[in-house]
Amino acid sequence: MSLSLKVSVVDKNVVKTMQFDPSTIVYDACRIIREKISEGGDSGLGESKNYGLFLADEDPKKGVWLESGRSLEYYLLRNGDLLEYKRKMRTLRVRMLDGTVKTVLVDDSQVVANLMVVICTKIGITNHDEFSLIRDIPDENKEPNTGTLTLRKEKKDKDKDQKMEQLKKKLKTDDDLNWVDHSKTLREQGIDEEETLLLRRKFFFSDQNVDSRDPVQLNLLYVQARDAIINGTHPVTVEQASQFAGMQCQIQFGDHVETKHKPGFLDLKEFLPKDYAKMKGIEKRVFVEHKKFSGNTELEAKVKYVSLARSLKTYGVAFFLVKEKMKGKNKLVPRLLGVTKDSVLRLDEKTKEILKTWPLTTVRRWAASPNSFTLDFGDYSDSYYSVQTPEGEQISQLIGGYIDIILKRKQAKDHFGIEGDEGSTMVEDNISAAKATILQHNPPAKVSHGNSVSVVVPAVMRAAENGARQYNTGQTPSAQFSETKGQAHSAYAAVQPQHPKIQQTMSEPQRALLSTISAGRNAVENAQNDLSMRVRFQELGNDPASLQWKQDQMDVKKQNVSSQLAAMNAATAQVITLTSGPPEEVDHPAFGAAVTTIATNLTEMSKDVKVIAALMDDDAQGENLLDAARNLCSAFSDLLKAAEPETKEPRQNLLNAASRVGEASHAVLRNIGEEDAIDKEIQDILLGLAKRVANATANLVLKAKNVASKCDDTAQQNRVITAATQCALTTSQLVACAKVVAPTISNPTCQQQLIEAAKEVSRAVEGINKACNEATKDEALLNDMGHASGQVEDALADLVNHIKTASKQRAQASVHDGAVDTILDATDRLFSSTGDAGEMVRQAKILATATATLIQAIKGEANSQTDSDIQKRLLAAAKVLADATAKMVEAAKVN
Repeated sequence: MSLSLKVSVVDKNVVKTMQFDPSTIVYDACRIIREKISEGGDSGLGESKNYGLFLADEDPKKGVWLESGRSLEYYLLRNGDLLEYKRKMRTLRVRMLDGTVKTVLVDDSQVVANLMVVICTKIGITNHDEFSLIRDIPDENKEPNTGTLTLRKEKKDKDKDQKMEQLKKKLKTDDDLNWVDHSKTLREQGIDEEETLLLRRKFFFSDQNVDSRDPVQLNLLYVQARDAIINGTHPVTVEQASQFAGMQCQIQFGDHVETKHKPGFLDLKEFLPKDYAKMKGIEKRVFVEHKKFSGNTELEAKVKYVSLARSLKTYGVAFFLVKEKMKGKNKLVPRLLGVTKDSVLRLDEKTKEILKTWPLTTVRRWAASPNSFTLDFGDYSDSYYSVQTPEGEQISQLIGGYIDIILKRKQAKDHFGIEGDEGSTMVEDNISAAKATILQHNPPAKVSHGNSVSVVVPAVMRAAENGARQYNTGQTPSAQFSETKGQAHSAYAAVQPQHPKIQQTMSEPQRALLSTISAGRNAVENAQNDLSMRVRFQELGNDPASLQWKQDQMDVKKQNVSSQLAAMNAATAQVITLTSGPPEEVDHPAFGAAVTTIATNLTEMSKDVKVIAALMDDDAQGENLLDAARNLCSAFSDLLKAAEPETKEPRQNLLNAASRVGEASHAVLRNIGEEDAIDKEIQDILLGLAKRVANATANLVLKAKNVASKCDDTAQQNRVITAATQCALTTSQLVACAKVVAPTISNPTCQQQLIEAAKEVSRAVEGINKACNEATKDEALLNDMGHASGQVEDALADLVNHIKTASKQRAQASVHDGAVDTILDATDRLFSSTGDAGEMVRQAKILATATATLIQAIKGEANSQTDSDIQKRLLAAAKVLADATAKMVEAAKVN
């Protein structure tokens, strides 16, 4: 029995009735629909993987996308039902905390948890699992009044505790935040393309590692901390409020200017909590603090602001206003419940002072109901802790989310397979030989003394047994006492270990870093060993469900590998930058964070690469991919070895290892098919521009040596030579960074690392110019220096401009290429269909649509140009294209 369904092809605005077997797989149904549409020519639709079948409903939330592997009968379809064949991709508007709005293309059929990977990757955020989206639903839309529900409304108002609602607003709790559910799709939650969602950090776990090298996350963290301080979420003293406001002034206005920054200049409610904004003389105090931060760049001031915010007791705490039972009375009183990355807090509802702390390691179970939330501490407590709250599910998700992140990070770090105890998920140990103390405990020996007693006791009459017995006489010896002198316990005395010199001279941060690097090298070795064993799947069939599953797995794993490579390349570039200065100036926490990023992502990447290799049709191609991944592991091993504190290896070894990381990353991307001609062109241009900087710098160094050779003052001569050497080193560093991040240059974090390396070269050029100006007054030499410096600055400007436009070039090229391909294809079909009027008109329409797309892209590019000549030429080209298309379409209609 066949199933007759109406199929609406949304892109073409047509509805067709088609016959299907009820057991037909959705994947096959989509193929049949495309074949029907494309009968007699091209379907005019995009790639088939971007399309799907949608079962609409009167309620948009109840509409569902049909899964490719399911049969039609699974969805209980009946004759005459309407299915929509349309694109799964839709736009999503995401607002950042600073007010900027970004539009991202996402898959409407995927749950939000999967979409967060795409959203955060587009924005430049690596730890997507710590961020979420918030809906801004107006109060009047939350509970719509329908009819005259007088009794229901009165009951709701009666049940609503007005005191608690006022307290919530005053304390700025997280109760009323409408977090998007990660387990549902956007459609299931009623989020359409017009709605804008707010991106915000939900879990404060790895935010300690955010600094100026990650400006995207730094800005998000700064804005969130600033808003929380101003609106009163974080209680601060007047001194702290003034200090925060002063730093905010430095960030927004730059250095303090006496003639400009006077009382009356600031809108205080945007800089201070409202309790302090009306204080007399507060603006003067703010400007006093503002002066203290003069000379700090915007990024440096943001780093200091966030660092000070982290010192607040309430930082990173999600607050919920609950009711708990008063001790000794049958009465419920308000209380604040807080959740952090490592504990659950009980706080005072007025001052937010911490009254009780329960580490997450002591929480055995928790339970949420519509009106309550309960914590069970197992053996750590004799009773449960239960509170009344309508937000029990939200609290439960927050605790569960933190534990999931902890376990995920722990799994990535634990390369030794140790089954930790119940507290191991919350403990991170830094172990080094210089800190170890060997102890061996033996039970203490009892000190015994002899006792003096008489052996003469009264006789006891006993019954006769076995007749008479012989007895002996003797003499009682005198009392014997024994005494042991010395310690009453023993311990193992360890032989003094023979530490290498490096262990004795290392500082505490260096030892901690060495421990992190050792753990990282172990992770790299484990990943390399893991790649030697291939994954074997059961034989996959050729049925549509199996093919779709295979394609989905390939797409997801390729996306993961691309993101992981981008994160590792950015971390490698950061290692190069951090090790460029003297050892005592190295930022050890940031260095350790970069090494951890490499180790964590490499472990995950090795697993994904194995899956991709196993799913490839060509075994030789899969083996090539595994070889490329193993080469990447080898390059990272050399990099970490060369990066160890106080290593005796020359710095060039580190730069060479970093270059090999870039080459191996490029090989991995090429083998998984994530690189095309456009990417290759962008990379080649980038490396060519970096080489141009190196050549210009080499010329500058030669000019500086000429200055040094004609300098009589030895001290000044040494300063010129030192500055020239530093300039050469920073250029080598820039070239190495360029080679590392070139394969993933479209990633914002990689772009930022390369721009930072370019800034280092620019500063070195300034230093060499300053040294030469002090060393000589010879006009000819100084003119040569000025000309050479100008060439370096020009080359750096071209490089930075290319870095900033790489993503735009990639997106623009994709639009242009797609439109051009469609135009060429439609033109060929138009000429070949001469005599078929209907087909000619159809191809002419396709041609007109593609041309309009290309014209819009050209106009957009023209508007972004600063050169008026280029702008005019682009607009003229667009006009010529439009006129030619119009003539062709008109000719097709005539024929």
